[in-house]
Amino acid sequence: MFWVAEHGRISRGNSDKNLDDGNLQLSTENFDSILTLLEDPTQPGLNPIFQYSRSYGRDLLTVQEYAGVIRTDSGCQIEILPKISRKADPGSARELLVKMLIELSESPFRAGTLADLHAHDMPLFEILMRQFLEHVGDIVRKGIARTYVSQQDNLIFLRGKLQLSEHIRRNVSDLSRLYCEFEEFEIDRPINRLIKGALEIVNRLSTDAINQQRCRELLYWFDRVTGTRDSNRDFRAVQQDRLIQHYAPAMPTCRLILDGLNPLTRQGESQVLSILFPMSQLFESYVSAKLGKQLPDWNVSTQVHGQSLIEKHQGEGMFKLIPDLKLRRGQENVIADTKWKLLDQNARQKNYGITQADVYQLFAYSRKYLANQEPRRVALIYPRTDSFDKQLPPFWFQENKEVLYVLPYDLEGDRLVMDEDYILFEAANSGPLSTVV
Repeated sequence: MFWVAEHGRISRGNSDKNLDDGNLQLSTENFDSILTLLEDPTQPGLNPIFQYSRSYGRDLLTVQEYAGVIRTDSGCQIEILPKISRKADPGSARELLVKMLIELSESPFRAGTLADLHAHDMPLFEILMRQFLEHVGDIVRKGIARTYVSQQDNLIFLRGKLQLSEHIRRNVSDLSRLYCEFEEFEIDRPINRLIKGALEIVNRLSTDAINQQRCRELLYWFDRVTGTRDSNRDFRAVQQDRLIQHYAPAMPTCRLILDGLNPLTRQGESQVLSILFPMSQLFESYVSAKLGKQLPDWNVSTQVHGQSLIEKHQGEGMFKLIPDLKLRRGQENVIADTKWKLLDQNARQKNYGITQADVYQLFAYSRKYLANQEPRRVALIYPRTDSFDKQLPPFWFQENKEVLYVLPYDLEGDRLVMDEDYILFEAANSGPLSTVV
């Protein structure tokens, strides 16, 4: 089991070993396995997960804004963990990652059993599989869904409907048989085939003793089910009814496992498996899920639509503006974007690490979504770190009328850090304190 920090480097070497600075060295065999995840290692634009380079004659892969786990042909498991501190602490980083994954849309994890999983100790692969087994255990306890399946057979007694033409063709010389079409109340339906197929994969991949035992027990209950041979077809064939409502929590993880544990990258010739999540999406999902609890008077909505940068071109709008968050209380609105980037509150000469593109983006949101409101308030939300632990002075686009707030979100305390809560959510009359450069 090895790990590398987000934005860390994976180098080709003679052996597999964790390095003290959060980087990782891999043997040639495992390094080449990871390369199969990349369309073309020499083309950075094709590789959102890793950036390939060479330094002092050695191959390097620099991790981009992704976190998760990769399993190579040899069984080597490599965890990519988020980094929001200068100190490399894999236990805390793994726990934070699972905590954020719980809030992801259609999350494969659930909070109820997280405390029992010792997320800081268990490999991410095993946590995922344990969660899936817990979900399947709930299905077994509540009842495995059955359905009537149409069948035809040559029987010694009449059952269902006699298929006369086929009966005459088959039994002209055997009057003891009747060819019938009938319905059997069967367990072998598409949704159960999907669960069985995922259980078979877990049984093959898991190395955790508890997971192995639970998986064997659950496979017993699905013994009469055929494991899926075409998961896409079986997913399409699933018919939603009240008998399978309790299957819903298991299905996101089931799909993740059946898709080869590889939702974001292609599967190459090597059997490299990966669960990789974009940190920007994780951060947005987490903040949107938690912000409503901190600000109960405000309605928080995500991925807002309705405005375009160009209102009309050949009769249509162009360049849609889709902010991450919209907070509404009565007639008041605040537009916000989350950014998974590390700021430095002391680096004023470098604009604190805020990119000009991000400021332009919020300026456009302000003009399009808040045109009829004064003051117009927009916000950029970044993760709280050792170098960014307090709200920056407001950035005024237009004095007393249009302001941008840059705020840290504390992932450990689950709160938006503000000098005073009312600063962002009440009219600001204190005048400009800082100017956008």
